[in-house]
Amino acid sequence: MPLLQDFVAPAGSTSVALGFFDGFHRGHQAILAATTSSQLRSITFTFRNHPASVIQSVRMPGLLTIASERQELLQEAGSEVVWCDFDRPFSQLSPEDFFEEILRKGLGAGRLVSGSNYRFGHKAGGDVARLRELANPHGIEVVTVPGVEDDGELISSTRIRNCLQAGQPEAAARMLGRPYTLSARVVRGDQRGRTIGFPTANLQLSAGKLVPAFGVYACWVQRGNQRLAAVANLGLRPTVASNQVDPLLEAHLLDFEADLYGEPLVVELGRFLRAEQRFSGLDALQAQLQLDLTHAREFLLRSA
Repeated sequence: MPLLQDFVAPAGSTSVALGFFDGFHRGHQAILAATTSSQLRSITFTFRNHPASVIQSVRMPGLLTIASERQELLQEAGSEVVWCDFDRPFSQLSPEDFFEEILRKGLGAGRLVSGSNYRFGHKAGGDVARLRELANPHGIEVVTVPGVEDDGELISSTRIRNCLQAGQPEAAARMLGRPYTLSARVVRGDQRGRTIGFPTANLQLSAGKLVPAFGVYACWVQRGNQRLAAVANLGLRPTVASNQVDPLLEAHLLDFEADLYGEPLVVELGRFLRAEQRFSGLDALQAQLQLDLTHAREFLLRSA
């Protein structure tokens, strides 16, 4: 994960994508496509931490992609990634100093690519018009990529978060260009699911990652090169764990038996089947899980 202070490039040699790129949705993908279309060396300049973690006036959102996921997606799109920690001194840089010290000298920019709403510098004082004013005297090209729409509205990370928290993973997947995923290693649980015929792989969610609506999902689970059908419960398990505080993702893999403890799994959310609820007991829970399993199979067979 190369940092800005370690990056070296001749002046004017790079095509630089600018943004935080949380989720790397279809709008972000359009920016990367424009960045890599140049003959210059393609890089993405972004932050390891969200600026809201430093700027107290802005609410910290749950992240659609943690740093390692963003790096993988950006590299798959054909770009090197240069990281910077967004800290208090960095937040105080004026738009002019940010352009001169970071973009022109630090990154060797010959071309700058961003969305039309890109802002930079102290208190977001610079916009794309100001970026063009600063770049023109140095012969640095500035490319502004228009936003991408879905269902007549601009795609944004905020809009995707709202869909996920409203139990609409399919709408989120359209805007992302892929299913929303939750990744973790399997941890040992209380094994209660085995007693009612529904053994699960239990995954503790990554810190800072957006937690979608609590409930039951039809999903796919990536295990190495395998893609396995599953039904998963995300939430606090009110029927069996009344004092649970942190949400847990429990995935029941269909027609599959193996010891998965310690293995990394990637869960792709497909369809939201129902909200999480408290049942009167294990018999009622088991009956509902049978219905969930039937509905999940129906969806997964259609989407396979």
